Amino acid sequence: MEPFRGYRRLTRSTSLALLTTLGILLAEWADLLPYDLMLAVNTGCRVYVLLRVMRAGVSPAYLLLWGPLAWFFPLATALLFFLFGGRKHGDLAAAKREVSRVAWRLSDGPDFGGNRCGLLGDRHGRDTLEALRAQIRGARRRISIATYILSDDAVGREIVRLLTERAKAGVEVRLLVDAIGSFGAPLRLCRPLRRAGGQVARFNPVLPTAGKGSANWRNHRKIAVFDGRAAIIGGQNLGLRYMGAQPSNRRFRDCSWLLEGPTAAALECVFIADWCQATDEPPTKFAALLRERSPAVGDARVEVVASGPDCEQDPLWEAYVRLFSECRQSITVVTPYFIPDQTLFTLLATAARAGRHVRIMVPRRSDHRLLDFARRWYLRNLREAGAEILFFKPDVLHAKLVVVDDEHLVIGSANLDMRSLFLNYEIGAVVRDPAAIAEVNALIGGWAEESTRYTEDLYRRTRTWLGRTVEAVSHVLAPLL
Repeated sequence: MEPFRGYRRLTRSTSLALLTTLGILLAEWADLLPYDLMLAVNTGCRVYVLLRVMRAGVSPAYLLLWGPLAWFFPLATALLFFLFGGRKHGDLAAAKREVSRVAWRLSDGPDFGGNRCGLLGDRHGRDTLEALRAQIRGARRRISIATYILSDDAVGREIVRLLTERAKAGVEVRLLVDAIGSFGAPLRLCRPLRRAGGQVARFNPVLPTAGKGSANWRNHRKIAVFDGRAAIIGGQNLGLRYMGAQPSNRRFRDCSWLLEGPTAAALECVFIADWCQATDEPPTKFAALLRERSPAVGDARVEVVASGPDCEQDPLWEAYVRLFSECRQSITVVTPYFIPDQTLFTLLATAARAGRHVRIMVPRRSDHRLLDFARRWYLRNLREAGAEILFFKPDVLHAKLVVVDDEHLVIGSANLDMRSLFLNYEIGAVVRDPAAIAEVNALIGGWAEESTRYTEDLYRRTRTWLGRTVEAVSHVLAPLL
């Protein structure tokens, strides 16, 4: 959900113009149709939208958003929902099953044990950049990188330059960027990489309409896999806003993880599935690659959890439901955007009322102001249930971490909001490793010292009539934000 401000300025006016033109055309077309036929068309459009909304099963607010639109503007709403609505894609789910079948046909399933994991949590993201540099330079056979944002700045240009050098040296290089998150950048930035023999693909383009499924489905995953033996995942995109060699007071506070061992193969399987979707290459082309296994190098168990429209269910959401339901002592959630669905919210509130230590850490002000309003209802009610709410003050806190009972750690690209849980392509991992959890607890402890608690004064300020109005509107829009 990171912003690409230039794109948003462009699409805000462009979308308004397109919708206005569409409304005029639909109104003129409707005048030409007989009344009975128009009534039937409108009824069909309303039924279509409502069936798709109920099938999505996101939240009651999702129905409150689309229901009135479908009633008053059936044709336009049906078209919008066709382009931007829905949550699942049956053909993509079947394709993903095919990739998994090819990947694990010679074994009983993915091996998630025997890993070594290291936290990359430097204040300015220097260790993440250093890890990327070292792994790219050390790769001998292939490099697979997927990112939501590839910025045309010093970091983005350096990563592309390093990948270009490895491509010239004969290493297979595949770079997958989201067509919206990295809008415009790859066309200019990645030309040297393409000329050197590297492959670059854009995920789910919107204009022209060449994507698969809804334009609202974005690939928010951050995955980098090197020779199938090591991988980096987390919340950091490739840009100065997220990492850099020099300190910056505009840099997000975030972290990533360097994983070595068998889990790297599972992450590469997820990357190949996304690559095949973006390029239409058959998964059988990568059969030999997907069969590879990395030897055990440590004691950590790191279970990969991929979630998105290409999954039959919602694996990441299900993992959170299981962990929150089984909580015995504590739950810590660190996320830039906190808008859980009703089930997860109820589990957190129930745990807090039962005396479990539920701690929610969010930035005092994120880079998405409307989501800051939308989170108020959830945070206020959790505080009343007994949860500890912390607002991180110095910078935008962009990390995504969940710790349950100091035994289970969830890392990856997903925010604890409905977009990440139900709409985006996300990558997560459940880590069971005492050393890694101790590192995270120390990191969160340092952030807690720079945070302030939810105060009575803040509580009163959110209950003004204006605050209530904005909160209510953003709460309804939350499933799409």
